[in-house]
Amino acid sequence: MKISLQSRRAKILAGVSGLAALAVIGVATVAVASGFGTSLKDKVQKEFPNTPITSADCDKGPANLCEVVAGSNVFYVTRDAKFAFVGAVLDLENKVDVTDVRLRELAAVGQAEARIRGAAPAAPGAAGAPGVEPASAPAAPADSPIIRVTLPKANAVVHNPGAPLKMTIFTDLNCGFCKRLHDDLKNVRDIEVTEYPIAFMGPDSPEKAKLALCAKDRVAGIDAIYSGGEVVTSGDCAAAEAAVAANVEFARQNGINGTPMIVRADGRTNSGWMPVNELRAFLGGAS
Repeated sequence: MKISLQSRRAKILAGVSGLAALAVIGVATVAVASGFGTSLKDKVQKEFPNTPITSADCDKGPANLCEVVAGSNVFYVTRDAKFAFVGAVLDLENKVDVTDVRLRELAAVGQAEARIRGAAPAAPGAAGAPGVEPASAPAAPADSPIIRVTLPKANAVVHNPGAPLKMTIFTDLNCGFCKRLHDDLKNVRDIEVTEYPIAFMGPDSPEKAKLALCAKDRVAGIDAIYSGGEVVTSGDCAAAEAAVAANVEFARQNGINGTPMIVRADGRTNSGWMPVNELRAFLGGAS
């Protein structure tokens, strides 16, 4: 069975007022009443009870949308909080991926905070550039939790099985940083990635996670979900739905409320995206 994510996306986008204009140009900021942002944050938090909302700001959203920051992730809502848009927003006039720019800003802040907490600074050079490694493995922050993953691999998508470096990761398939890390690792062959899809960020996150685990080729299915393509499923997805529920419950019990959550072989964790060269060093530092 082939399931097209593009057709579903079209239906979602059609319901969001002003979204077509949003994708074309940046629109001047519209003033909002004092305290509106706080009220909006509360509304969004109510709709996404399992996702801690950091901020909701209509001064920062493109066009007529308001920017919502959930940890290291970004999505957008209408001012009445009736519609949410999870995905990349493109400024076609200036040829800029507005969402990616914002994610990079948040990543820079996150890396600065990690250094303040005692993590090693990021290595110089382009992210993922071959042959560029930090002098030593970045240490996980002292307060970084240890997670012993007891979920079966049947609940995961396994990339590069048998590769020397081992990484477990919890992802929400609506997460911008998860997609970025996925794209970074596409041509990396020395890291075995065991990816557990969870669902808490968007209303269609459970469906995407289920499709990933129900796909005949799970790796190809993840690629298709991130790119908006077709997922070929094995038919009955009841087992996949149960696996997603188990993954979500494990994440809840272990305090995973942001993605990507990276777990190395010794259970040390890193919450958020890492450049590939830094990721290799982090994984190699497992005791």
